[in-house]
Amino acid sequence: MEVFRTSSSLKAHAKHGSSLTVGTFDGVHLGHKRLIELTVNTARKKGLKSLIITFEPHPIYVLRPEIKVERIALPEEKIQRLSKFGLDYLLILNFNRKLVNFTAMRFFSDILIGDLNAKFIALGYNHTFGKNREGNLDFLKQVAPDRGVEVSAVDPFYLEQKPVSSSRIRGALKDGDMEKANQMLNEPFTMTGVIVKGKGLGHDLGFPTINVKVDEGKLIPRPGVYAAVCDIGGRDYRGMMYIHPEPETCELEINIFDFEGSIYDERTVVKPQVFTREAIKFDSYEDLKERLALDEKEIKHYFGIE
Repeated sequence: MEVFRTSSSLKAHAKHGSSLTVGTFDGVHLGHKRLIELTVNTARKKGLKSLIITFEPHPIYVLRPEIKVERIALPEEKIQRLSKFGLDYLLILNFNRKLVNFTAMRFFSDILIGDLNAKFIALGYNHTFGKNREGNLDFLKQVAPDRGVEVSAVDPFYLEQKPVSSSRIRGALKDGDMEKANQMLNEPFTMTGVIVKGKGLGHDLGFPTINVKVDEGKLIPRPGVYAAVCDIGGRDYRGMMYIHPEPETCELEINIFDFEGSIYDERTVVKPQVFTREAIKFDSYEDLKERLALDEKEIKHYFGIE
């Protein structure tokens, strides 16, 4: 999958026609998967190039800057997740004020047709585009046939009688419901960050931890204790993780089972597995130590470690 940043740079690559879809694709969930697979499969059947159009920064940052939206998948994570579908191209358009003012017709004519030579467009059931959100499925079905473009609507993916969506996944993560969040995602939720020096409290209590400063803009799940897996140097380690309710230097502390060594400044990918308890303020270090021993026992049992 090749990545492009302007539609004009893709023009020569799409000269024989493209099968495409458009969206923000935060998290790349099962609804997105259905949309992308239709795009790729149609391209293969019709001899077209398959491509996704997405946007950075997240459109809400430009349209509603007063709203803080934490990302399920940061830009590089999104690229990595999208790269696994067998797409030919990924077009990441700069979502700025100029693009905001594109009418739906201009977006369709100049970009989808003029630059990308679209022959097939798959669109999510509720997706809109163009100024004032005037572009949607009904709009495409009116204008596309005259340009020789086939349009296909993609229904939502349902879990527990409700459509899977990025906002629903955010809600599950904020509730600490990792199982439900991961059921809706095409790949499990992860957090990437750098290992920084902490205060050493975990070491003093007999539960040494690595302290992880998560990459900026990433959604942080509900504060509390989790079973977690950390990728350090390409190897997975199991442990118990604490997400701070009021982080100062780092968001995560992880006591890794069966690991020794100093690994400051290294990057790690953290995969929360299950939420085990909420964050608690303890009256003494002794109470905290006793609770950590119980946490360790519970989480080791979860992992099947005796």
